[in-house]
Amino acid sequence: MRGQTSTSRLREACAIAGLAALVLCGFAPEDLKAALQARYAALDAAMNAHDDSAIAAILAPDFTSVDVSGRTETAARMIDEVDRLEPDPNMTSTTTLDELSRQGDTVIVQQRFDMRTTKAGPDGARRKVELDTLSTDTWVKPQAVWLIQRTMTNELSYFVDGVMVANKMRR
Repeated sequence: MRGQTSTSRLREACAIAGLAALVLCGFAPEDLKAALQARYAALDAAMNAHDDSAIAAILAPDFTSVDVSGRTETAARMIDEVDRLEPDPNMTSTTTLDELSRQGDTVIVQQRFDMRTTKAGPDGARRKVELDTLSTDTWVKPQAVWLIQRTMTNELSYFVDGVMVANKMRR
């Protein structure tokens, strides 16, 4: 430490203390992000497969979904809506975790969901359809795995052939 200023020693001590806190608390931000990204991927796969039990296994018992207009639905209602969707072999989707904030066994995630597919229009011609949402999700870890407790859609944008036809934002 010879030749170091007190400021550089303080910075080094803070960095060491920060790393120690991460290790002692058992969470590294990248590990948490990877774990939650895997849970989103599992939820997406379960929804695409219309696998009700796999969907339910990722949802907390008190799960709620709140859309941009403020309408709230339970896990049972959400799963019922998924079951009524027609399978779409052309659909691709991506969930991007933009920001995570952890407080103990609760994580708030700002996430972006992007869905792409093609659908026949009124004239029978195929059209590119895109759905983009921004949501705030609450995940909890009551035992060994993370469960989604609440999803709140903040913005929804719908595009047909690259033209925005709907945009709704939470007020």
